[in-house]
Amino acid sequence: MIKDLAELLFKEERLELDAIDNSSDQSITGQRKARVETTSNYLIQLKERVLNYSFASKEEEICFFKETKPKFSSLLIFYSNIERIEIDKPEGSLSHLKGYYENELKTIKRFFDSNRQVYAYYRSEADYLDSKLFLRGVADPPRWLCKIRVDQDERFSTAGDYMFARIMATEQIARYLENAVTGLDFHPFAENDIETNWTGESINLLEVAYGVYYTGQINQGKIGIGELVRKFEKVFNVSMGRPYRRFAEIKQRKRLSRTQYLDNMIKSINKKIDDDDAYHPDDNKKHA
Repeated sequence: MIKDLAELLFKEERLELDAIDNSSDQSITGQRKARVETTSNYLIQLKERVLNYSFASKEEEICFFKETKPKFSSLLIFYSNIERIEIDKPEGSLSHLKGYYENELKTIKRFFDSNRQVYAYYRSEADYLDSKLFLRGVADPPRWLCKIRVDQDERFSTAGDYMFARIMATEQIARYLENAVTGLDFHPFAENDIETNWTGESINLLEVAYGVYYTGQINQGKIGIGELVRKFEKVFNVSMGRPYRRFAEIKQRKRLSRTQYLDNMIKSINKKIDDDDAYHPDDNKKHA
């Protein structure tokens, strides 16, 4: 499957980018240029594989252009923009530099404001327009939703894949700029080096995700459930499916046990506390 091939290719790309980050033989400017060249080369390799591949179904093609290709494209968009931002960076005081980064953040805000409909579609993980946005050769794509089409090679592009990639990259650019303003280091698209695999039922993790979402624990509640679920999936290396559809499974449970996993967590934590607080006569004998 193309998804498996792409995953291997993406891991190779990340390793090469890490090697550039850790290289002491290149200047900062040289590293920026190398990242752009690397991400461009890997996108070309992905294209070569796709042009020699026949998708088994429309669902597989949609998945590729909605999720897989944007992962590669977003890296190129991100590093190309960071190179431009840093090249155009003015000389001057720290306050002058801070103003420059803040102006770039205003540009990003305008981008999201002018593309709020497709951004809402992206964040909510909606799928009702996927056949129009992420299949090749569609005669009447929703131009009102995705106005930009950069890649003119219709063998390797759809109406929506570039916009999804640009959204992914722009979110990372915003974080880069926010950290630049505060003087903190930033590692784009960073992944935990320690592999953490969710080995329980995926619906249990979804309960946790919805609990975090509805109590507004992340970004002061300013995060969509789709985006939050994707973060959980990436950290725990698991697929939870479409959040809204899986949430329907939770709602269909019996009223007394709709949140089975969260209820079990509460019981387990309270049991641990009770066990720790319990009186153990043998402990007194040991200290006597």
